[in-house]
Amino acid sequence: MADDKKDTEISEEVEIETEEEKMNTEDQKAEIDDTSSEDIGLEQSVNLSIKQFTALCFSSGFLFGVALTLSIVVFGGVLGNVEASTTISESEEGEDLGSLEEISEFPYDVEFGTGTETVEWSGETVELEDRPYIGSDDADVKMVSYEDYFCPFCTGFHNEEFADANNMNSAFGDIAENHIKTGEVQYYFKNFPVVGGDRPAEVSECMAEHGSSEAFWTFNHNHFENFEELSELEDIEPERYDEVMVLWAEQLDVDTAEFESCLENGDAQEVVNEHESEARSLGISSTPTNVIEGEIVEGAQAYSAFRTVIEN
Repeated sequence: MADDKKDTEISEEVEIETEEEKMNTEDQKAEIDDTSSEDIGLEQSVNLSIKQFTALCFSSGFLFGVALTLSIVVFGGVLGNVEASTTISESEEGEDLGSLEEISEFPYDVEFGTGTETVEWSGETVELEDRPYIGSDDADVKMVSYEDYFCPFCTGFHNEEFADANNMNSAFGDIAENHIKTGEVQYYFKNFPVVGGDRPAEVSECMAEHGSSEAFWTFNHNHFENFEELSELEDIEPERYDEVMVLWAEQLDVDTAEFESCLENGDAQEVVNEHESEARSLGISSTPTNVIEGEIVEGAQAYSAFRTVIEN
């Protein structure tokens, strides 16, 4: 009996130890599984981090590349535009000033003089004293033209090439050759800027004030010859227009210091205003309008219209 009891105790102890070992084994296995899970999680975390890092690097590199490319394109475009703009500006400047800085001589073989009297036509006084004219000092016919340097029809009246290109009449050349050159007509010019020729009107008055009669008429001829270029230049870059006028004044032996002062002090504008008031008092409202011994010939008419009045 004692032995049986003892064997039973030993068997129970063995079973207990076996259960404990089994539990220990399961605990160790659980620990191993937990460790493996942690390792797998860490590995996945590491792998994910590497992928994210790689993606981030790729994205950053891609964005940097795009930004760099855009910067190059934009900067290159801006630089190209600046260079192109500079080139155009230099080209335009060279073309504008290059074609305008040299003036030609007055093309008609006429006398130059300065008026010494006033005349009265239709009860209105026309001031001719100190006004530059072309023609003989003892001509029988006095002719006064009221014009605007930026008027296309005034340009056509003086500039035959421009008139032909724009289907206009051009009578001044025939008047100069057939009536002024011969001593029959004493011809005057007065400013009536109705279409925007205020600045050249002032320039002409400064030429007349500080230069000779020949200087005034040479300026007059050249301005109408270069009508399109000068009107555009004065509209877009008035300062450069003034620079060209100073160059002309220098070539025409006009005192440039006095000339520039004249353009700045406003005295020339007062003279232009007087011419405008005088024109309106005569009933003139458009340009060109010529007054021949009191008879008005309005517009850029054919030469025959002027000849008829001059000869009668």
